[in-house]
Amino acid sequence: MTNQTDRPFRDEPTEVLRAAHDLASTHAQQAARFNPAQTGPLPAVADLFRDELQHRGEL
Repeated sequence: MTNQTDRPFRDEPTEVLRAAHDLASTHAQQAARFNPAQTGPLPAVADLFRDELQHRGEL
């Protein structure tokens, strides 16, 4: 069984998560072009959105 910390966005509507995932992914890709060695919160946030959408079977 998963808890809230495993799925922080579980209560968000799917369409909101899709939009947030698209925005976070776009920003992460753009940031990577300027500093490819940088790892930071944008990829991690995009991954959280992707993980929740995959859990729901939406990706």
